[in-house]
Amino acid sequence: MAPRVYIRDPVRVSSICIYYLLWTATLSLKLTLEQETTTAKNWDCPAECICLSPKQALCNTGGLKDIPTLQLPQTVEELSLTKNNFPIIKGDAFAGLKVLKKLTMDGNNISTIRPFAFRGLSKLRELSIQHTPLPFIEKFSFAALQNVSVLLLANNKIRYIEAYSFAGTSNIRVILLTNNPLLRIHSHAFSGLTNVVRLIFPSGIRTIKPDAFDGLQHVGLLKLTYMDLSSLQSYTFRGLSYVHSLNIQESDLGIIERAAFAGLSHVDRLNILNNKIDLIEKLFLRYENNIEMLRFHGNHVLQAPRHAKDIKLEVNSISAIDNHFPCDCQAHNVLESDFVNGTISDFQKRNFCISPIEYNGKPMNLVDFDLVARCYDNVVQDNLGSGVIGVFTLPTTLFLILLFSLNLFQ
Repeated sequence: MAPRVYIRDPVRVSSICIYYLLWTATLSLKLTLEQETTTAKNWDCPAECICLSPKQALCNTGGLKDIPTLQLPQTVEELSLTKNNFPIIKGDAFAGLKVLKKLTMDGNNISTIRPFAFRGLSKLRELSIQHTPLPFIEKFSFAALQNVSVLLLANNKIRYIEAYSFAGTSNIRVILLTNNPLLRIHSHAFSGLTNVVRLIFPSGIRTIKPDAFDGLQHVGLLKLTYMDLSSLQSYTFRGLSYVHSLNIQESDLGIIERAAFAGLSHVDRLNILNNKIDLIEKLFLRYENNIEMLRFHGNHVLQAPRHAKDIKLEVNSISAIDNHFPCDCQAHNVLESDFVNGTISDFQKRNFCISPIEYNGKPMNLVDFDLVARCYDNVVQDNLGSGVIGVFTLPTTLFLILLFSLNLFQ
């Protein structure tokens, strides 16, 4: 027969158990802290740095002329190198720091980032290089950053981005480029970025090369604002795909060339908003572009396409309102184009005239376009701005005969 166990005071037994658990937890924490302290003491921390633990090092305002990679232990996960004095980040500059997760290099006098500067940092999640004189992003500078999700490049002096700068960096979610004097985007500059949530460019871009966004996929928002372009070149957006919202706004677009949107595919919303457009050569959005919605709002179009068929919008939804179009002979090319998604009268009520001068800013429905002659090919339109009624044009053949006659009798 098993002996009986008598518990005379259950409350006391419970208290003893609680005290025992607390003592065990405290002892374990103490041993962990002592172990980290011992490790930290054995760590020969660079004189310019403050070593908070084997996992965190602050090397700020220390006047470093080079990155002290060899002096830092391989256990560092967070490293801050702000306000030092190293102008060049060399290739494989952080070799050995394989567990690094966060790297901050703000406020340095960085002028060059060599190709594959951050190679080997497979666990890096966040990289910040801000407030530096960095003048451009060199080819392969940020290549092979496999798991970086946040790349902060604001407030530098970046004027252009070379091709394949981000090759193999497929998991960046946010790239911040604000407050850079970015003037030029080279072809294939963003190739390899496949999961960007937000890519917002600074103002002042003057040139976007064809295929500039090739390979950029699965973008939440791509926003281009306050640009000063001579033209939106053919194949600018070729290779850009699976974009939730592509915004082109508040910019001088110059001439929209005939194949500017060729090769763009799978866009939920294409927003062309509040731009100045010198001329639309052609605007073709084909079924194969897979564009759900086009919003063409608030644009000032100085010269319409030469033919109505030069606007071909095979999209699921079209909204064209608050735009300013020529209300001379060119207006027929607009009113007979795919911009009119509904009745012509409704389109005229919701859009405005930019020319001739006496109708500038007034709704298009104030003009009786039945009295406005059509434009003819290859004829110089000397009457632009002279009025909308009684526009007179000459066929090309008659125009040439008159010129020949004048020359003959001189």
